[in-house]
Amino acid sequence: MIRIQNLQALLIKQIKDTLKNPPVLVFFLVYPIIAFVMSSAMKGQEGAGAFISIFATMHCVFSPAVVASSILSEEKEGNTLRVLIMSNVTLREYFISIGGFVLIATVASGSIFLFITEKDFVGSIIFILSLGLGSFISIILGLCISLYAKNASAANGIAVPCGMIFAFLPMLANFNKSIENVSRFTFGQQVSYLLGKGSISIFGIIVISVNTILLAILASVLFRKSLAEE
Repeated sequence: MIRIQNLQALLIKQIKDTLKNPPVLVFFLVYPIIAFVMSSAMKGQEGAGAFISIFATMHCVFSPAVVASSILSEEKEGNTLRVLIMSNVTLREYFISIGGFVLIATVASGSIFLFITEKDFVGSIIFILSLGLGSFISIILGLCISLYAKNASAANGIAVPCGMIFAFLPMLANFNKSIENVSRFTFGQQVSYLLGKGSISIFGIIVISVNTILLAILASVLFRKSLAEE
């Protein structure tokens, strides 16, 4: 059973911890700020809008995976999970609270992109929902990495290249059709299409669904293994 008061307490704890951790804060702000600077410098020029979808994709695909993996693996290494379990907090509650925090922080900071786009109300809603979708899947990826890795260093070593594959391939696909033919099978590319065009094909829905299901199954397997170890 999931207890709301435990989720609230864990969420508040994570907010306080993050405010004391500048490197994590940087992950939530770096891509929106870069996009703002680039779009301002290229205002009125052809291709300026492309930078927004490129950096928005990096923001909701790369950052959540790395941040979620980093937070979870560091606390796992520091035996925080064991202490929380002894304090009547379940692993499920802990993962939901951390995932919820990263999701909210990513979408909230990603709203900066709306100030540099020319989207209407409906377009803005689709953009925010797309940010949330990309962040949600990336958080599951980060959870898988943190559960698999033996320590925080190993988790970071896995999370960064994995995040780069899903986030940077869509950027490279803008300049190379061959890369796009490969990256279109990843959720990162389909989220990039959503952020840029505001629409998605049936193929895109299938790709996102398959990617999410596979990551969810992997997370479930690793989660059960973690429960057994704890």
